[in-house]
Amino acid sequence: MERLSRVTNELVAYWSVVSGVDVLLAVLVTLLCPDVYFVRWNFPVKVFLVLFAFSVLSFLPAVGELKRFLNPKTKEDIEAVKLLKTATFAQLAFIQVISAALPEELIFRYVFLGLLSLWNPFAGLIAISGFFGISHRFSHPNRKWNVLLSNTLAGLVFGIGYLYTKSLIVVMAVHWLDNLIPELYVKYERARKAIAVAVALSLLSPVAFWDQTARLIAYLRDIFSLSGLLWGIAIGVAMLAIVHAGRRVVRRNRPKAPGSKTK
Repeated sequence: MERLSRVTNELVAYWSVVSGVDVLLAVLVTLLCPDVYFVRWNFPVKVFLVLFAFSVLSFLPAVGELKRFLNPKTKEDIEAVKLLKTATFAQLAFIQVISAALPEELIFRYVFLGLLSLWNPFAGLIAISGFFGISHRFSHPNRKWNVLLSNTLAGLVFGIGYLYTKSLIVVMAVHWLDNLIPELYVKYERARKAIAVAVALSLLSPVAFWDQTARLIAYLRDIFSLSGLLWGIAIGVAMLAIVHAGRRVVRRNRPKAPGSKTK
């Protein structure tokens, strides 16, 4: 128990530093380009509910992965479930803020998508969503492609939400909740039925608030272009290639441990 508590504290410390750096970067680009970058603090609740429903649908390709943590078999999965069950709700909620919702939305949506959208919003949406989804493979080498597809679809939802509302708070909230709910489902066994029902009911939002859904669809139709799609794919692939090449260079130049064999 003490070791798991220490791991939780280490995660909080690590991601607090990462988030702090990302916040400083966002502040820097905002100061350098005040006409390009700005933050809206509005929170349209109906749009949030519609976006959350779509983010739930984006999770479907990866829903099978949830079984791994409901019935963990490997040592890694067992440790992960123990960590979830020993952490408090406040700790899990805070970790999701500092490890995903805050840093990823600042970098991927605010900085990257914000810049590309000045040139071509649809190209930026495709490029950053693809890069966001597939780049999870770099930090999680064993992540399966169905999960990467889910990450990419979620990136599309977050990207559309940011372009449409220009509100970081909305997409951060959707991202935070999207990541937190599976963890709560694993952690609270007695509440699983209630969580499942609440998530299922949330899928009614696009119909219940059809006026907002229709506006989102109309906005997406307005920014769509074939050239934007092709440019988005090309830029996304280029970004992934650059990061992959950079990682290879870093690994190649990393000092080898004493006694290790060179091939």
